[in-house]
Amino acid sequence: MTSYNNFSQTSRSIKDFSVYNTDNPLSYDPKKRETINIEAWRKFISYYRHHIDEFAVDILKINLYPFQRLILRSMARHKESMFIASRGLGKSYLSAVFFICVAILYKGIKLGIASGKGQQARNVIIQKIKGELFKNENVAREIVNIKTNSDDCVVHFKNGSEVRAIVIGHDGESARSWRFHQLLIDEARLVKDSIMEEILVPMTKTKRQTMIDLSMKYGNDLPVEKGKIIYISSAYLKNCSLYDRFTNHYNKMLEGKKDYFVCTLPYQVGVNAGIYYEDDIMQEKNKPSMTRDKFAYEYEAVFVGNSNESFFPYDLTDSCRIMERAEIKQPKKSKVSYVISHDVALSEAYGSDNASTVVIKLKEKPNGNYNKELVYIKTNNGMSLPDQANFLRELLLKFPNTIKLVLDVRGNGQPLPSLLDESWEYKNDQGETVEYPPLVPDDDDERKQLKGAIPLIRKVAATNNFNNVMYTYLKASLENKSLKLLVNSAEVDFLYKSGEISQEEYSSFINTDFLINELSNIKQAETAHGNTVYERISKSTKRDRVTSLAYAMAFISELEQKNKLNTGIAYDEDDDLVYF
Repeated sequence: MTSYNNFSQTSRSIKDFSVYNTDNPLSYDPKKRETINIEAWRKFISYYRHHIDEFAVDILKINLYPFQRLILRSMARHKESMFIASRGLGKSYLSAVFFICVAILYKGIKLGIASGKGQQARNVIIQKIKGELFKNENVAREIVNIKTNSDDCVVHFKNGSEVRAIVIGHDGESARSWRFHQLLIDEARLVKDSIMEEILVPMTKTKRQTMIDLSMKYGNDLPVEKGKIIYISSAYLKNCSLYDRFTNHYNKMLEGKKDYFVCTLPYQVGVNAGIYYEDDIMQEKNKPSMTRDKFAYEYEAVFVGNSNESFFPYDLTDSCRIMERAEIKQPKKSKVSYVISHDVALSEAYGSDNASTVVIKLKEKPNGNYNKELVYIKTNNGMSLPDQANFLRELLLKFPNTIKLVLDVRGNGQPLPSLLDESWEYKNDQGETVEYPPLVPDDDDERKQLKGAIPLIRKVAATNNFNNVMYTYLKASLENKSLKLLVNSAEVDFLYKSGEISQEEYSSFINTDFLINELSNIKQAETAHGNTVYERISKSTKRDRVTSLAYAMAFISELEQKNKLNTGIAYDEDDDLVYF
């Protein structure tokens, strides 16, 4: 084969990784060997294990910022370290640098990367090690092979060490059999505490084989080398399990326990280092889609807690975020019912209210109540009233099992029902024009007489009493977990980026994040006349999504009452909803 034109053994050996095999004559390893000064090497390795950032800079020739060197050294010196960092600060890259250094300095060590985000652990190997660091010849000559398969993503080093990415999965069971000497948990806030304690932490209790072999010779004279766990993540809400772990590590560090180290790295660290510009960060902060709380935990590395005044605290709403799939249309052959609710807004001005639409799937229970799943949320800014009417018509085509369209008819929303009480023509997927009947309010006897009219619309003009009903029922549904919400958008980010869910589906997860923030900003107060009102704690935070959701919930509470009356089910005096 070497006689073929343009064939190069060197090029082929690079492609099939044989150039990194020490037994291959084309290896980067020197062919002449000299007597090794074992004592000098012992001092060399010991020093760089304790100053691992200097190893990265001096030996591997990797350029690092001062804050990155501090993090690397802390990772090396502490048994359990935690870094809460701003978005875009290079957490994954630094994780890759650290594990490459450790893999070279510790013969035969097994290093694991687990992540709360689907393929994020694999991306550390695919993008950071293979895509970037492998281009460094000092790194490349230490590596034998890199595999990036979905079920076998690993970097093998010449000294027997390996860095492996593992998939945690929904319950962690798929990862239970792995054993590592050091484990890095990337985006740790997305990993359940039960998975950390029962599956991930026990992985690191096995000794390195080299230490086992040497213990037979040197016994207790060997230095102690225990397993290590590193948590790297952005911040989140104070009710998440990572915050409890963070405060525990923080307190132990304050007590002087050297096994623990915690550090928060806000966006200012990146600005000072020159990683990004402050005006770019301020642009992110000032986007209409960015909430105060989201900016705090994504860029300021601050765990966020709701105000003590909040009627819907985070620990209440976050516990209901269990749904992993949104719906942009009704599933085929679906038998369940849907309720669509729409809060009207028209202004195009910056920071103005949004028109907000929610779709709730209803699953009836034997007692006449419903499990309520918020499967779809969408907001539109500056959309005209006729366009909003057409949008709702098209949404009804996607959810034909809708039993009620709840509309805000205050102020700008007053003309909306009249835009729906005419027949409507629409071109279907086959290009055929189909006519749909008028939609009219369910309390308008005159409009009900229109030919083919469907009394689908429920008009809402909220009063203080109505607000009290809808907000208290909404809270009761969150407390008894009958209202189920979509999980945090960060948990499905990898599905969106990999094309497994569409932008429209992903948008519902994003809007649910904003909904949770809006809910946390609502407080219950009493006026001078003794009326109960629901106010915003921070006037800069809107409540468009909350209003739309609450309107739908008010109708559903009425529906549940009728179900119980029709089925003859007696009310339980202890039922949270009996006052309806």
